[in-house]
Amino acid sequence: MGRIVFISHRHDALVPTIIKRVPEAVALTSFKFEIQRGDVLCWLPTVNEYVDDEVQELAELIDRSLFLPSKIVMLSIAGTADDATNQQLQEWYGQQATQAVLAHQYAVKMIDEFELPYTIIRALPITNEETSLKVVSEGDALEGKEIGLGQVAQIIEQAVTTDDFRNQSIGIAP
Repeated sequence: MGRIVFISHRHDALVPTIIKRVPEAVALTSFKFEIQRGDVLCWLPTVNEYVDDEVQELAELIDRSLFLPSKIVMLSIAGTADDATNQQLQEWYGQQATQAVLAHQYAVKMIDEFELPYTIIRALPITNEETSLKVVSEGDALEGKEIGLGQVAQIIEQAVTTDDFRNQSIGIAP
């Protein structure tokens, strides 16, 4: 197995929390690097990032690389898999909810089109508080208000180190 590479511009404690769980991982802030044999890429965008543009950078990385990633894991927002109502999305993400969901749906679709192993993790807004954790299948409703940062880190660790969620879009909720 190659490296586990986290790509993130986040300003919360998610990346440091995951690195504690997966200490051999590498954390980067862009897709401007060379993929090595066996690398697992884990993209951790925020709700309001321009993921529809950034997924193009991911595509360029894959196109120019000698090696393909062994797997791509993406943290996405709820609402990209018919798992939330418009009212829930507005409560979770505010006025920009529709645009954010559309951008994340586009990025998820692009990752699926790469025809590489992937896992999409659809999460409610992340809180520093501990919560319970429930994994929800694609198309099943996500309930709750927030998901704990520790619980998100736990699922990301599982997704990058195992094949448990291979080629799936999973939701996580309290």
